[in-house]
This record gives sequence, C-alpha cells and structure tokens, in this order.
Amino acid sequence: MEIIKLSKTEILKALKDGRVQFLSTIEGLSEEDMQRPTSMSGWSIKDILVHLTMWEAELVKLLWQASQGIKPETAHFYKESINEINQKWHEENLSRSLIRVLDDFKGVRKQTIRHLEVFTEDELGNSERFPWLNGLSLGEKVASSSYKHEAEHESQIRSWRNEQGI
Repeated sequence: MEIIKLSKTEILKALKDGRVQFLSTIEGLSEEDMQRPTSMSGWSIKDILVHLTMWEAELVKLLWQASQGIKPETAHFYKESINEINQKWHEENLSRSLIRVLDDFKGVRKQTIRHLEVFTEDELGNSERFPWLNGLSLGEKVASSSYKHEAEHESQIRSWRNEQGI
C-alpha cells in the first residue's frame, strides 16, 4: 500500500470536505429511513453514525493524549477485537435518540479539527514521531479514524439507498 503524506492543511480540508460529502449522502432520508435496519450487518444509518462518532471520539482522545506527551489509551489499542468493540458500542447506544446521535456526529468533527490544529507538520507526517503508532504517522491515523472511515460507510450507504430506491 502506497502511503501518501498530506500536509496539515490538506488533512484539515479532507476532514471538512469529507464531512460535507457524508452529510450529502444521508440528506433527504426520513427519521424512519435513518432508523430501520439496512443490508449493512443489519445496522441502521443511525447505528452507523454512532459507530463513526465513537471511533472519531476515540481519535479525539488519542490526539489530546498525544499532545500531552501521553501514550494513548484508546480503543485503538484495546485487547478486544474491533468487532467486539463495535458490538459493545452498538448495544450501548441502541436507545439514543436520532437527534442526539446527529448532534454528536456533527460535534465530534469539530473536536477532531480543534485537537488536530495543535500539531506541527512534522508531528503529523513523521511515522517515527509516535512509536506507539507502529510505523504510521499521526496524520495517517487521523485519516483512517475519520474521513477515510467515513468514506467507507458513505459508499455502503449510497449502495443501500440505490437498492432501496431512496
């Protein structure tokens, strides 16, 4: 896999543009559409929003801990599998209202951007700067836990919408 290094400005732009693109994917869906099971592991759009929010909230914690010189203790480093973590979060958030889920989804990106802004170009691009990332740069970790992750699910939602004719 080829690693493309992005500047801080490019990462911030990708975070903002990715969110606009994702929101356009769910635009026009009714509350009912957002909450009914889909062909994506039976999760609803609301469940996917929770999933994306939870991973990005972990990224926010990771960025804050890294900025403080602390080795992060986030879900990225748990002994549990990603599937176990996802399932746990899914179950914990089933009763959350759609409005709250949407508010959190929109708010977490603002926090990501705010925490990202304190890092220098070198801190974001140097794959040796944070050894606990095992060869990834902080910028790559930001991408994989935010806008790239979002793009994966955006593609699934677009396919689902096409299948459903909505």
